[in-house]
Amino acid sequence: MANDPFDSADPIEIAAPPERVNYATGVLLDATDFRDEQTYHRSRLARALRYLVGFGTVAGLRVVPPAADDGELMLRVEPGLAIDRYGRLIETQGAQCISLAKWFAGQSTAVLTSAVQRSPRVTMAAAVVADVFLSAHACGRAKTPAFAAGPFDALDAAVPARIADAFRLELVPRAEGPPDPIPTPVNHWFDPSIEPDPAERRRRMIEAVLGSWDEAGDNGLAPLAEHVDGHDPSAVLLARIAIPVAIDAAAPAGTRPQLKLDERTSVDNSLRPVVFLPHKWVGHAIDTQPLVQP
Repeated sequence: MANDPFDSADPIEIAAPPERVNYATGVLLDATDFRDEQTYHRSRLARALRYLVGFGTVAGLRVVPPAADDGELMLRVEPGLAIDRYGRLIETQGAQCISLAKWFAGQSTAVLTSAVQRSPRVTMAAAVVADVFLSAHACGRAKTPAFAAGPFDALDAAVPARIADAFRLELVPRAEGPPDPIPTPVNHWFDPSIEPDPAERRRRMIEAVLGSWDEAGDNGLAPLAEHVDGHDPSAVLLARIAIPVAIDAAAPAGTRPQLKLDERTSVDNSLRPVVFLPHKWVGHAIDTQPLVQP
């Protein structure tokens, strides 16, 4: 989704103070007061989600590889819900498709070459490896008349009538080469099931709680292991894909990898961070499929 020129920085990202608007009879209210009211409730919810359950996929959002006979290589992201690193809810209400063939054609030769990984790092002879990330995105909807704001003088000024809690899907090439592995998410939260001694288990649980306060600094969120410099550090990893290509290991510099349509793209859904609640109640059978396809 394209950036909206009417967007401003999300107050949740700049850690707006938890202050409620104080209403009283006769108080004059303006747009700032109503924005502050929204910000208070949004930021309190985001803070609770962030520290109670963390971030990651909550439900759905399975990434499905292209069909064997699909020349456009349509990657599908199923509907679902996630929580980003600020605690914001990200919901996709319908399936989203990414044409890997068009994405591949739009990348420079240098970018594709840097993301080529070879066996045994991938399950095929050679592949361009990229990660699918999901991030929150505010998007203005419709327009409504308003007074001109800022250093402007207009009689036909307009603003968005609504701000949609939308999303952005991004394919990020992985240029990390051997011998180091491609980084994957790491969960540092203590798992009490691995500690048999009750006293030691309690001690480690308290240490985890006391040490888990993690606020963004003046420069925003610090990237995690799975994030690539220059991309949104609040984004949630959904899957890692390997697109089969043909390129000789001894090919001269500047040789462009070519798609191999006779091999299927591999999708690994197992690397993503997830929000799993052990006692969640689900009233129908879970749709189980392999985490790595095909």
